Amino acid sequence: MTRLLFLLVACSVCGASASRAEPLSRAQAVARALEANPQVLKSLQDVALYRGRVQEAMADALPDVSLMANALRYRDPSLLNSSSFDAFPPELRQSLRPIGANLFDGAAQVRQTVYSFKLGGAIRAARLATTLGQEQLRGSRQAIALEAVRAYNEYLLAHARVRVAENSASQKEKHLEMARNRRAAGVATELDVLRAQVDLENSRTLLLRQKGGAELARGRLNAVMVRPIDTPIEPTDALTYEPLEATLDEVIREAEANRPEALGAALSERIHGELVGVARGEGLPRLDFQAAWGFSVRQPGNFLEKDFAKWNAALTLTFPVFDGRRSAGRVAQARAEEAKAAQDSIALLNRIRLEAKEAVDRLNVARSVLSSAELNVSQAEKALAMTQANYRAGAATTLEVVDAQSALTLAESLRVEALYEHANARAAVHYVMARDPLEDPRGSGAAPAPRQEGDR
Repeated sequence: MTRLLFLLVACSVCGASASRAEPLSRAQAVARALEANPQVLKSLQDVALYRGRVQEAMADALPDVSLMANALRYRDPSLLNSSSFDAFPPELRQSLRPIGANLFDGAAQVRQTVYSFKLGGAIRAARLATTLGQEQLRGSRQAIALEAVRAYNEYLLAHARVRVAENSASQKEKHLEMARNRRAAGVATELDVLRAQVDLENSRTLLLRQKGGAELARGRLNAVMVRPIDTPIEPTDALTYEPLEATLDEVIREAEANRPEALGAALSERIHGELVGVARGEGLPRLDFQAAWGFSVRQPGNFLEKDFAKWNAALTLTFPVFDGRRSAGRVAQARAEEAKAAQDSIALLNRIRLEAKEAVDRLNVARSVLSSAELNVSQAEKALAMTQANYRAGAATTLEVVDAQSALTLAESLRVEALYEHANARAAVHYVMARDPLEDPRGSGAAPAPRQEGDR
């Protein structure tokens, strides 16, 4: 009954997945993640935000032109309130009664900053901020690409674990059949058959668990690509060994020169340096120009008549004398932010060196473990074949066969784990060096045999 239930579940899952699964390569997974991931899209909007700030800063260097129009209806009794109005003759007072009147104004006004100590620094800081936003976008894309590569590799690992579990279950089914045949021939005991049955059921339970793990890995991969979690996927790539030789000094040197975070930290220092000048400029003189030209009439028909034209022009020099030390406080804050940015840069470079060390060490360890795992798989396959031959000849026990099968399953599991770790370590080295995590340049050193995770 258990076996029948297992077969029904396995067939339904595999059949549904095979009928609707979409072929997907590692590069396609990365491309889709970069197109839809919110972190990348937010970084794109940050770049647009910084460009808007550049335009805002440039506005202070460009003339501000405005057109103004005003229509006024008024009645002014101020003459009646004059202290000498009562001394006027009565007939004059009668003629000076105020009446309502119209007044129409139209003018063009221009404002222009001629010189300001903070203007140039503000424009340079805004432009540097735009470059910083582009570096942050590049960093976000690399981080999401690495996340997509790792999620894809995790899904490949889950598939490989399922295949290892399926191979193990198949071996145990063959062994159970052999034990039953030997029992029928009278050369094996009922205990041998029972042990083989228990071992097979345990293997099938493990297989179901591995298939559940594959479903979780598929959900995580879909989440990185911002797709429905249960979207079926058929991976077209495999976990393969790709040699990569990288020394720690080379990785650190390239990381410090090209990492978006490192370049961003340097830009942040420069930005805060410019902001110190902007804050200092608040307390320094500035020169502004302002002019207006237009008409002021009581009758609309008098517009454009030169007698009703009005204009003014002014140069204004502002020299701050004392502002309660407000400017000094802003300069102090800007200098503190600049010092903090410098310390952030030092901390970032230190973290990048640590990341480089971890990435190179994991790459070297994964390569060594993979070499050992390849050898162990070959030896475990030979040991199982010999033990099964001895069992058929009556020279080995069921427990010895089970032990040999378990040793092969463990060796294959360690090999696919090593392939997974090495693939992730390669991607991490590329990421630390600010390269594309998909990049797989061939190395020059000795390497294990290039077996894929699906080879037997």
